[in-house]
Amino acid sequence: MTVQSLVETIARMTTDVALVATALFALSWSLGSLLNGAPIPFRDFKQWGSGLMMDAVKASFLLAVQSAVFALIAWIASALCAAA
Repeated sequence: MTVQSLVETIARMTTDVALVATALFALSWSLGSLLNGAPIPFRDFKQWGSGLMMDAVKASFLLAVQSAVFALIAWIASALCAAA
């Protein structure tokens, strides 16, 4: 397996993980928004919804950082492959 194909495989896997993480972020955000805005007389459910929304925001930030780091690593690896 060449280094270039290894870099492409890692980039494809990173894209797949990022897509799944984005879908989970959207699911968590919508569920939290639904629980937070629902006319439920239980305060715990509303607080759980707010917690889900905050966790979704944190996860989206970490996803952005992870995507940027992996893109930088892939760029460096492909530049090293091109130079070799």
